[in-house]
Amino acid sequence: MAKKEREGSKKTRKIRLVTAVAIAIIILLLCLGIAFNFADLGVKVSNTLASLPGVGSFFKPVEEAKSPEQLQREELEKAKRLMEQERANLDELASSLASWELQLKAKEEDLEKQKEAVEDLQQRLEARARSVEELVTYYENMDAADAVEILSNISDNQLVITILRNMKERKCSEILAAMDPKKAARLMEIMSAQ
Repeated sequence: MAKKEREGSKKTRKIRLVTAVAIAIIILLLCLGIAFNFADLGVKVSNTLASLPGVGSFFKPVEEAKSPEQLQREELEKAKRLMEQERANLDELASSLASWELQLKAKEEDLEKQKEAVEDLQQRLEARARSVEELVTYYENMDAADAVEILSNISDNQLVITILRNMKERKCSEILAAMDPKKAARLMEIMSAQ
């Protein structure tokens, strides 16, 4: 039994020794970790251990703590990138706006040309209307037979119809009655088609 007690006490001593060594190693590692952190070596040591084959799988790379200056520099860089992006957006919008402005100017010029063309056409139509009014006045003041003789010699049937349409109905009827029946029928046919 003494032998068993000695063997049991040897086992107990071995267990105590192994436990004491394990605790000492853990304490040593903790002290080293604390010392490395005070010397700012903890991050570097952890990253170095993480990069070692075999051992690296037990350690994860740690990002170094950034100083306030580094954080401020990063914030300034981020703000600078955002400002550059906004500037690019503004440049794009300015380019688009310039394109729209050119298109608008081209349309304004086109509208101005069309307006001038319409005004020119209006002036010519007003001049023609005055001319037709004068002709109507002349023909209304003539004897129906004289008016028929002159109107029969005008080759532009449209002009003759315009003159007849602007005359008083009674005078127009007199002139048509005095005209060659074939010519009067053709004019009446054109007038009814319009």
